[in-house]
Amino acid sequence: MRHTPASLAVTASLMALAAAATPAMADVTDELRAELAAQRSRLEELEKKLAAASAAQAETAKVVAKVEQSAAAQAPASKGLSMPSGLTIYGIADAGVEYGDYGQGHKVRVQSGLGSASRLGFKGERNFGEDLQAYFQLEAGISFDNGQNTGHSSNISNPGQGAASSSAPNTTGVAIFSRNTFVGLRGRYGDIRFGRDYAPIYSITSTSDPFTIGGATAFRLWSSAAASRFDNGVFYASPVFGGFQANVAYSAGMENNSRSNVGVTGSATSTGPKDEGKGGSATLTYKNGDLFVGAGYLNFLRQGTVTAPATEDVRRTARNLAATYDFKVAKVYAQYLIGEDKQDGVGKKLDRRVWWLGASVPFRDVHTFRAVYSHLDDRMSTDRDSDHYGLGYEYALDKQTDLYVYYAQVSNKNGGKNSLCAGGTCQGFDGDTNLPANFTPKSLMLGGRYRF
Repeated sequence: MRHTPASLAVTASLMALAAAATPAMADVTDELRAELAAQRSRLEELEKKLAAASAAQAETAKVVAKVEQSAAAQAPASKGLSMPSGLTIYGIADAGVEYGDYGQGHKVRVQSGLGSASRLGFKGERNFGEDLQAYFQLEAGISFDNGQNTGHSSNISNPGQGAASSSAPNTTGVAIFSRNTFVGLRGRYGDIRFGRDYAPIYSITSTSDPFTIGGATAFRLWSSAAASRFDNGVFYASPVFGGFQANVAYSAGMENNSRSNVGVTGSATSTGPKDEGKGGSATLTYKNGDLFVGAGYLNFLRQGTVTAPATEDVRRTARNLAATYDFKVAKVYAQYLIGEDKQDGVGKKLDRRVWWLGASVPFRDVHTFRAVYSHLDDRMSTDRDSDHYGLGYEYALDKQTDLYVYYAQVSNKNGGKNSLCAGGTCQGFDGDTNLPANFTPKSLMLGGRYRF
């Protein structure tokens, strides 16, 4: 290859430039290496400081925790609403306005418990392992319209608000926990409790009522031939076997120190007849999915005047059948009761058949429509039959709170004076409060209910 003078000159120039640039590049590389070393040193120093700070923070947290524990241990016990383990407060707050006619003109009343009987209750439970629990319940009836407690009848002379108790001479007579009050044990062999509770025959009746013994319920016709609660009782519920369950209850009755067969109505003693309330009740139920059926029995001595030729109190017996079935779009309810009163030496004093058919229809989760028709067939010569009609609508604000409107009426025949409940505490007027014979009492109820 021939090199011209020009090419030789260019080559020489490039070599000269390269020689001149080499020291400059070396200087830049050295500077970069020095800077990287300095930055590495700074990062290592920061990491040491962060580690020290974290350790100090952890130590501070330990000290604060110890101080808080010490302060909590030395602080007095809280007086707030914190609940001990196993204790529950529950209830229903229900009140509204009733527009009713019970034969003495239309009345407007502010009422408590129109949808469900208002109540305040306490439940406690303690577990002992191996499916054994001890528990108790105290439940008081509350009247929101005047602040008083509400009375609820039983198989014996029920202590009223301030009235002398005829069941135990060492009580005040004021039934503070007038609903259910008992203590019990629950385990693999069943459930046993002692105290005041629903008679088994009533429990299957409440289940088969579309109004659950409230609102426009036909319960007053039923209760005229049966009983709802037992005082001084022992109650046993068997385990569930293939959907079947048995419930039995026995009441010792008055438990007084008396030989008298004459009750308060006989004016011979204030302690009542010696055997008043003594008796039992039992049910057998079957539940399978949407189906519920039950059969019940009741037998006890009622309070009464024992005068010749009578030799004992009035004995009440009752038998009933109850059933429900949930079709989802609607739930249907049915009840049939046979109730009789007899007295030795006198004979039959009451003979009634009471039945009802009802339904509840939910709509779009927040609406529920309810209806019931009931008939009381008086089998005595008086033939005082009655028909009950009940309608209801409920609007749910949430799962615990709803607004409602109910309407109920009872048509009476042949001098009958049966009334309606006007809510869960049966506050409608009856024959003892100026209900005329053959009159048709009516009640329109509007209110709200909060369950807690």
